[in-house]
Amino acid sequence: MVTTIVVAAVTTPAKAALTGSGSYSVLAVVPGPRPTQPAIITSPVNGQIFQTNPITVVGTCPKGTLIKIFKNGVLAGSIICDSTGHFNLPIDLLIGSNALTAVAFNTNDQAGPDSPAVNVTLNVPAGGFGFSSELILQSTSYYRGVVPGQQVVWPIDIVGGLAPYAVNFEWGDGTSSLVTRLGPGPFTLEHVYNKVGGYLGAFPLIIRATDAAGHTAYLQLTTIVNDPTAATASTTKGGGTGFNVSSVMVIWPLLIVLFLIVLAFWLGERREEGIMQRQMAALA
Repeated sequence: MVTTIVVAAVTTPAKAALTGSGSYSVLAVVPGPRPTQPAIITSPVNGQIFQTNPITVVGTCPKGTLIKIFKNGVLAGSIICDSTGHFNLPIDLLIGSNALTAVAFNTNDQAGPDSPAVNVTLNVPAGGFGFSSELILQSTSYYRGVVPGQQVVWPIDIVGGLAPYAVNFEWGDGTSSLVTRLGPGPFTLEHVYNKVGGYLGAFPLIIRATDAAGHTAYLQLTTIVNDPTAATASTTKGGGTGFNVSSVMVIWPLLIVLFLIVLAFWLGERREEGIMQRQMAALA
């Protein structure tokens, strides 16, 4: 995660001459540690065969990281690694072979090592689906971060299935939204959280879709809701990276910015005083 602090100041002519434009910008970047330990899938196991969706992927992980599960390289869902160093995430499988991997990410969206792949299979239901393709939910985002009262927008994509579709969003704060889509393709849905999330501010977002043939799809993602005015730690005990919208510590960058502002104003005043002294000396 990158913290960007831009400061614009209206200056006196002397200060404007110092800055050249009457304003200046400061970019503060607070890096977080890249996870060094991989997340490990402990269930399911290699070679397991399933008949229904969703299944639950269970494993171990670095505390406080964001865990993404991939199926054949495609995002299947995301969840925060809990305080005990474990994750438990329901996902949909694709029909046929699925190579499952788990990857831990830090606050800067830097990936740790991939887990060893677990290869499982989802068998086609007896009689097939009766239409061209299975129903799949996808998203270009795996998490969103907001503060209470701010609107969060989630991009979702419906692939395959038989239109129309009913899509239910369980936001994680005790509320839900049900929408109807007349055809496949991307769309967005908005929500406002009025409170902070649970562990590290996380709310699980659970999305379920049903098509006209009665088939279902499942996708779980992560919304981080934190109060930026609250004091939060940037790391968790036990070596975690503390995946948290307000976990990037901005206090010392702000102090640096304030120091630079005061220094610029002081240099500007000294320059202006020097000009005035030279002018007075010339008049004398």
